[in-house]
Amino acid sequence: MIRVAWVVLLLTGLLPWCAATAKDPTWREVDPENLVFIELFEGEVFLELNPQFAPKTVAQFRKLVQDQFYDGLSFYRVIDGFVAQGGDGSDLGELSLVPLIDAEFEREMDADIEFTRVQKTDLFADETGFVNGFAAARNLSENTVWLTHCPGAVAMARNDNPDSSRTDFYFVIGQSPRYLDRNMNVFARVIEGMEIVQQIKRGPANQNGIFQDDTSPSRIRRMRLASDIPKSERKTAFVVDTNSKGFEQYLEERRNRKQKFFHNRPPQVLDICQVPVASRTTK
Repeated sequence: MIRVAWVVLLLTGLLPWCAATAKDPTWREVDPENLVFIELFEGEVFLELNPQFAPKTVAQFRKLVQDQFYDGLSFYRVIDGFVAQGGDGSDLGELSLVPLIDAEFEREMDADIEFTRVQKTDLFADETGFVNGFAAARNLSENTVWLTHCPGAVAMARNDNPDSSRTDFYFVIGQSPRYLDRNMNVFARVIEGMEIVQQIKRGPANQNGIFQDDTSPSRIRRMRLASDIPKSERKTAFVVDTNSKGFEQYLEERRNRKQKFFHNRPPQVLDICQVPVASRTTK
């Protein structure tokens, strides 16, 4: 039974990278300045920050991590199939001395962005693709590009004011809420530990996922920036290089399902949020 399940996973392309891919993947090391370790009571989660798309958000998040701001705080709003939101509750109107962050919803598509296209004519954009491992989308007529709300994306919460992000952040834990694209500061992604993120306790559905009892929600034990840990003591994270030829071939194989498993072959459509990007860590 285990052997059969493995074969089905292999053929249907549910594995991040598999032997069916003709070319071995090319890996890139995550910059320690952009690597965050989050220790939850459920386990450890690795984030990769993205200053290319959200420099102000990343700068503030880095400082908060280094100031141990998040240590001990909870995921106070967790909606099953949607998001897990944590922080000090400033998104709910709690007082905070931390400055607000300007909106960083999208940016200009310029020469320093390598865009590996996944799908042309997306429901929410002209094209979708990957920019250094991050799921992205762009509009050619506007020459704009942004990060998408695929599972594992991390963004800052805000209120109605577009420039009101501050401290609270959320993981996308369910179906991709792409309607939030270009409306939130997406600044990071989970590269390892998504199974831990999925263990975060859900809040009451009739309270919009907000915990009324402060002893109930999952909590953050500690956050650390990799660059602040001695090299001999920290883990190193690698992710598949989405600019490589091997990754382009991987996309083509997912787009064009030729395996015998498919008696009714799917159309050659590839959802950006259905393309896992593999990662690995070493000590």
